[in-house]
Amino acid sequence: MEDTFNTRVVLQAYPPKDVHTTSCFTIDRSQPVPDASALQLGQVLVKTEALSIDPHHRLYIDAPGESGPGEEFRYPLGQPIFGIGVGTVVASRSDSYSIGDWVRGDELPWQAYTVISDQALTKLSKTTSAPLLDHIGVLGMPAFTAYLGIVTVGRPKRGETLLVSAASGAVGQIAVQLGKVNGLRVVGVAGSDDKVEHIKHLGADAVINYKACEDYARAISQAAPEGIDIYFDNVGGEFLDAALLNLNRHARVVICGSISTYAADKSKIAGVKNLDTTIVKEVTLQSIYYQPHLGTLVEADFLEEMAQMVACGQIEFKTDERIGLESAPQALVDLFTGRNFGKLIVRL
Repeated sequence: MEDTFNTRVVLQAYPPKDVHTTSCFTIDRSQPVPDASALQLGQVLVKTEALSIDPHHRLYIDAPGESGPGEEFRYPLGQPIFGIGVGTVVASRSDSYSIGDWVRGDELPWQAYTVISDQALTKLSKTTSAPLLDHIGVLGMPAFTAYLGIVTVGRPKRGETLLVSAASGAVGQIAVQLGKVNGLRVVGVAGSDDKVEHIKHLGADAVINYKACEDYARAISQAAPEGIDIYFDNVGGEFLDAALLNLNRHARVVICGSISTYAADKSKIAGVKNLDTTIVKEVTLQSIYYQPHLGTLVEADFLEEMAQMVACGQIEFKTDERIGLESAPQALVDLFTGRNFGKLIVRL
């Protein structure tokens, strides 16, 4: 290891609701790289290669007392926040890991080097042609989440209509393409002309620029006059409410994310008003969360099928890579202000 200091992104303050700012973070270089000789049995030292920037980070930096995930999930002040990342083992006192192994962690701190239990890591294969960063992208959480939503909850039938919000994002772009692979008519939603064009490139039959329409429900009806059979919801809020008005009988709503409300003051949100319209249509609303499915046969099927689809050109994946750990706070802000295009990754 050539590094002397262990660069860290430290959370110094909780940002106010409805505010996206980098000022709550500081870059800290006061600590040395952990000493490999101090590792305990079952621990490894990981050099972080890349971090996944995801919407849930904003949920966990809400101030105490705010409506949010609760104290057990809130990131503590004075420490790096953590999330999904990939890295290389540079020292090990574990029988399961050797120097040079690729690993993924779901709770890797935003820092250059981390001492971590071998139980908190997943070993990644280096025998395939997939690069390391694919394991936080097209072979990682975003694509697996889309797969769970479309395949296990959506239960697609050829000829049905799929609506995907945030369709150019990390999860949405895979949901669009899985919809086409399964023979669906796909309507995507995005917020800029370049994102609209990219979703069309991915195969969507129609795309809504939500920033260019005043009436979401009408825009959905015009893009999908036959109604919606599967709605893959990444945004929540007003758009979810509008989508509920356009559902067909026995429609399936995949609740994946609610990025429009994560940082919002919940007291100022009107809430979903159109749930009553789903009753007589016998609509299914089901949330998805990838973590309980890790290590299951479902994940094994996903990895095999996704690798095959990528190899034969059925699936492509757009990333928005930022360089340097110092860029992580701005990347998180950009995620919530629409200044990213594709899956946000910070490469160290």
